[in-house]
Amino acid sequence: MYYIAKVDADMCSEYKCNACTLYCPEANTLMFNEDKNTSWVDEDRCKGCALCVYVCTDMLDRNCITMEMPDTSAAV
Repeated sequence: MYYIAKVDADMCSEYKCNACTLYCPEANTLMFNEDKNTSWVDEDRCKGCALCVYVCTDMLDRNCITMEMPDTSAAV
């Protein structure tokens, strides 16, 4: 199995920084919703590189993004 990035929207919206979106190497995968002031991940496009986790956790010390196994219970 593999891991994908998951954003804690409540925690992320407190910072409104969108720095993680600037470092994601996969186009249209990690984006910022300006209405909700939070980043979000297109789970089908995430390759699991964890660069966003490094930016959010190690560089900015915010811990809003974690790597988790995707929810496959709804998959057909």
